[in-house]
Parts: sequence; structure tokens; C-alpha cells
Amino acid sequence: MDYNPSLETRRLILRKISEADKMDLFELLTNSQIDKKMVWNHLDDMNEITEYLNEIVGSYHNNQPSCFGIELKESGKLIGIIKLFNYDDEFKCVEVHYMLLPSHHRQGIMTETLLKVIAFIFNETDINRIEAFCLKKNRAAGKVLDKAGMHLEGVLREKIFINDEFIDLKLYSILKSDIQYG
Repeated sequence: MDYNPSLETRRLILRKISEADKMDLFELLTNSQIDKKMVWNHLDDMNEITEYLNEIVGSYHNNQPSCFGIELKESGKLIGIIKLFNYDDEFKCVEVHYMLLPSHHRQGIMTETLLKVIAFIFNETDINRIEAFCLKKNRAAGKVLDKAGMHLEGVLREKIFINDEFIDLKLYSILKSDIQYG
């Protein structure tokens, strides 16, 4: 089974990322507006981007869902990514993480993407639970997760330490039994 097929929505193609996406990835991963809202440390040079790209491409051989590039059908431009990681085979759980260029925020693109990926995971894999974390202060990310049918489970106080500061995270989840796909 191909755990990272191309998926389509009305406006988007969700597909594997390749070497040809390096400059679009650089634009995405070094964007300072995105950086303020993410649960990870900043990437800031082409060597780090290349290493990250190589990790993604390598993950396609692990027989697990891993990472989809978010491409606008209209332009063919990679405008974001949605990454699946921390796959737990025993407990049938995976974590989802996403980012989108700010010029495409507030257009429903991430909700559209997340709904498609959730449907794929629950219809085509044995995964039972999908989790997502977002910064407590990132209200927009919480709204996306709500609109995609994910449930807020709680706040993890001072869960991570970034830029010399402890940060609270919100934990969201959705179970296969929460939604009936057909």
C-alpha cells in the first residue's frame, strides 16, 4: 500500500515532497510569521532545509503515512505541509503537524487539507487516533482543529521550552469512532 499517495481536494493536491520543492520549502520554513506560532525550533539556512527535506523524502520508505506537500492546483506552488509523525504501531496513534504560508491563511485551506488527511488515515490505515498540539496562544490553529472535528482534550502547562520560555500547549484528538466515513 502507498501510505503517501497524492490526494486531491477542490483546490489542492496533497502530494509527496521532492527535491524540486526545496525553494518553496525554504520560503515556508524560514518564514518569521510562521515561526512565532510553531511548536519547534526555527530553521534558518539552506543546509538545515536540505537536511529536513532529506528526512521527509527518506520517511516515504517507512510504510507509514508521513508528509504531504500542500500544492495549489491553480498555480502548482507548494504553499504548506502536513506532517504525520510519532506513529505508534502498538496503540494505533499518530500525531499531525501542519504549516501554511501566511498569504494563504484565513481561506479554509488548512481545514480542507486536514479533513482530507483525516479521511485518508481512517479509511486507508489501521490508525485509530490522531493527535495534534498547538500553542495555547495560537487561536487560529485551535479553530482549524475544531473545524476539522478534533476535540480539545486539555492544556499541557509549560510542556515545551522554546526561546528561553516555557510554553503551554493545547492537545486535540480525533478517533476513528468519532466520524463515519463512507
